[in-house]
Amino acid sequence: MVKSFGAVFSNFGFMLLWLGQLTSQLADRIFVYVLMVIVYQSTRSNLGVSLPLLAFGIPSVLIAPWAGVLVDKLDRKGILVVSDIVRGLLILMIIPLIAKSLLSIFLVSLLIYTAAQFFAPAESSSIPDLVEKHNLIVANSLFMITWMASSVVGLGLGAPIVNLFGEKTTFIVAAALYFFSAVAIVLIPLRPHEPTKSRKEIWADIILGFEFIRRNQVVRYALYKLFVSAAAIATLSVLAISYSSEILKIGERNFGYLIIAVGAGMLVGMVSLEKIRHYLKMGTIVVSSFLASGVVLLWLSRVTDLRLALFLIMLLGLGNIYITSSIQTILQHRIPRRIRGRVFGVQNMLVNSAFTLPVVLFGLIADLWGILFAIALLGVMVLSMGVAGLFLPKFKTV
Repeated sequence: MVKSFGAVFSNFGFMLLWLGQLTSQLADRIFVYVLMVIVYQSTRSNLGVSLPLLAFGIPSVLIAPWAGVLVDKLDRKGILVVSDIVRGLLILMIIPLIAKSLLSIFLVSLLIYTAAQFFAPAESSSIPDLVEKHNLIVANSLFMITWMASSVVGLGLGAPIVNLFGEKTTFIVAAALYFFSAVAIVLIPLRPHEPTKSRKEIWADIILGFEFIRRNQVVRYALYKLFVSAAAIATLSVLAISYSSEILKIGERNFGYLIIAVGAGMLVGMVSLEKIRHYLKMGTIVVSSFLASGVVLLWLSRVTDLRLALFLIMLLGLGNIYITSSIQTILQHRIPRRIRGRVFGVQNMLVNSAFTLPVVLFGLIADLWGILFAIALLGVMVLSMGVAGLFLPKFKTV
C-alpha cells in the first residue's frame, strides 16, 4: 500500500494534474458557496438552494456528450487549459452583475459550468495516461478525496472571504484559482493525443459512445450506480443548509461542518480502500457500500444530536469513496483509449444530471414533508441499489 501511494505521489505529471484539479475545484466551491447562501437567505427554501446546482447540472445534460467527442478529437491538455481560462474570465464578468438580478448571475453561471463539461472528461481520460494501471485505484481515490477536501476548504474559505472582503473579492479569488490551475496543467508532460481519423459527423461519434455503453454491461451498470451515488451527494449538499439550521440548530452558515465530516470519512476511505481491495472484489465493495450507506441515511433521518449526526455523515463519506473510486477504476480499465473521452463525456452527463431533477425533487419534498422525510427517502433509494446487487447477479459484476 505504501509503495502504491509513493509511486503516485512521486509522479510529477500526475501531481500537476492533481494540483490543477484541486485549484479548479476550490474555485468552483467558493463560487457556489456564495450563490447557495445568498439564495437561501433570500428564499429560505430548499428548492431555492437547488438553483445554483441547476446551473451546474443543466449544461452537463446538454453539453457533456458533445464535449466528450471533442476530447477524443483534440489535444486533452489544451482542452483543460482553455476550460480553466474561460471559467476564470467568466467569473470576472460576474462582478459588474452583482448589483443586478440573480437571473443575470445564473445565466453567466450556466456558461461557467458549460466550460466545466470539457474539463471533466479530459481530466478523467488523462489519468490512465499518467499513472500505471496497478496504481489507478490510489490515483482515483486521491482525486475523489481531493474533490471532497476542496469542497470543505472551498466552502470554508467562502464565508470569511465574503464577510471580510465582499462578493467582488470572492469572485476575484475564484478566478485567480482557475488561472493557477491552467498554469499547472500547462506544465504536465502529457503526450499529445492522436485525433481520430474518422470523418463521421459529431452526432455519429456521440452515438458511438452511447453504443459502447449499451453493449458493455459492466460499464452500463457502473454508470447507473455512479448516477445514484452522485444524486445522493448532490441532494445532501442541498439539504445540508436547512438540516444544519432546522434540525441540528447550528445555523445555516455552519453547514460546512457537515461537509468536513464527509471529507474525514472519505480520507479514511482513501487509505483503507487500497488495502481491502486485495481481499474483496470491487463489485462486493460497491454493493456493500450501497447497503451500508442506505442504512446510515435511514438512521440519520431519525437523528437530531449533532455529534451522532457528524459520525453518521462521516460514514457516508467513507461509503462514497468506496463506491466512486472503485467504479471509476473499473471504467478506466474497461474503456479503450481511443473512445475514452466520448464515454467519459456520457458519464459526465449522467452523473452531473443528478444535480438537476433529483436535486429539485428532493428540495421540493423537503419543503413539503420535512427535511428528515427527504433524507429517509434518499436512504431508501441508496439502499435499493445495494439490494439490487444482492439479488441480481449481473448487477453485482461492478
